[in-house]
Amino acid sequence: MVSPRKFIGLILAGAALVIAAGSATSRLVAFNAEETAQSQPYCIQVADRTSDYRPARSWLDLSALTMWARREGPLYMQHHAILVVGEGENRRLYYWSYRQRSFEPEVLNGQIMDRGPAVTCLPVHDFVSKQLVLFPKSFDTVYVKFSAQGAYRIPNAWQVKWSGGANPTLRLATTAPDFQPLNQRWRDLAREEHDSNWVFIAWDPEWVLSLMKAEPSGNIVEQSTEFGLAKSKTLTHGKDGKEYIGYRYLVYADDRDINTTVIDCATPSEAFPKSCQHRFINRGRHFYFRHRPEDVANWRGMQARILELMDSFEVHDGASPHG
Repeated sequence: MVSPRKFIGLILAGAALVIAAGSATSRLVAFNAEETAQSQPYCIQVADRTSDYRPARSWLDLSALTMWARREGPLYMQHHAILVVGEGENRRLYYWSYRQRSFEPEVLNGQIMDRGPAVTCLPVHDFVSKQLVLFPKSFDTVYVKFSAQGAYRIPNAWQVKWSGGANPTLRLATTAPDFQPLNQRWRDLAREEHDSNWVFIAWDPEWVLSLMKAEPSGNIVEQSTEFGLAKSKTLTHGKDGKEYIGYRYLVYADDRDINTTVIDCATPSEAFPKSCQHRFINRGRHFYFRHRPEDVANWRGMQARILELMDSFEVHDGASPHG
């Protein structure tokens, strides 16, 4: 029988071996990144549990203890880490392979036009020696670049989440009609409140255009114009035997390159007062949020507020990711 003292010693020895192995991986990743980049600026981003990737800021971020991609069943949904080499149009991406023990070319979706992984770090010369520390400091902003779709530096108050690849998206924790930062953690909200407390941006304008071509659910009983929008009133007979009234508002052209707006409003309830689903397109970006039916009159103002926010976040290559 193993004595308690010997048992504790075995645990400590095992922990030391694990830490040593993790440290060895960090050094291997850093060395291979420098070797791959050669004399060019570079940076490393690692898999994140809430968004696609986050910039590596400490040696622990490159450790085998922490640097693992998100999985769904047997499939990896991202890379363990991505090495970004070069700047602007000459930028190249490599993924970390534990099997090859090196950074390899051809990242997921890297060959799809304008649909590469979201980049969250900016390349610099001597990244390892300049950026990696034992105890990283926190930053007030998040930097994210969606291939050719643009780059943004967003304050943490907006609780931003993102996804790159074949279907790039961006989420800001905020609510209509004023679109101020949410004053509580979005993840602490009840699940049914999530959709009413964000602005969701996707680069899929074709989906909105196809939505407009489809007839609204229910029977159209009245058509008119209101607030500069084409308005359709619909009547739906529910399975519960009740009748439900809904409204659809459409416009195909507006200023500031907004070429589509579609708003679908159901009858509000105490549980779901924000019964309107509001979508509009600007510069190939599809914006989605929810609001109350009485806010429809301010549809232009709400859209303008969102675009002002996005303009304030947008940056250009070469700008610091932290302000």
